[in-house]
Amino acid sequence: MHRTSTAVILAATLALAGCSDSDIKADAKPSAISAVPSPSQTVYTIDDCKALMEEGYASGTPSDVSDEPECERLTEDEYVAAVGDVLKGHVDDIMADAADEAMYDEVWDTLDVENQQMLCDTMTDSSSETVGALLESMLDDPSVDADAMAQYYYDEKC
Repeated sequence: MHRTSTAVILAATLALAGCSDSDIKADAKPSAISAVPSPSQTVYTIDDCKALMEEGYASGTPSDVSDEPECERLTEDEYVAAVGDVLKGHVDDIMADAADEAMYDEVWDTLDVENQQMLCDTMTDSSSETVGALLESMLDDPSVDADAMAQYYYDEKC
């Protein structure tokens, strides 16, 4: 009798709530989980990861983006390959930067310790542009970017 009363109360409650037996049975079945991502989920590819790396490179702030959504699903080998592809596209830039830095180092090494310290102090007190103007007046080669040289000294030597 107790089961019958409970069943009657449950049926009455469901009827008041607007549910039928068929609704309960349909809802009782577990829904299948779809392997297809929902439209709101973005599925990134290796090209998306490379594009993110290119953005960092173009902005002058390349960094490890392996934890970013665009790259996090890549295997380590895929990520390394993506980095290699991006770097291959900038070999000329990398080589030019290395050549510039070698020349900057050569000029730095010609300065005595007092002049090196004076350049660092001037950049700290004033700016790298001030030192760039000073270096430009000392250089014989107008193709040398004295501001870039001064910034290199500030970042790497001072």
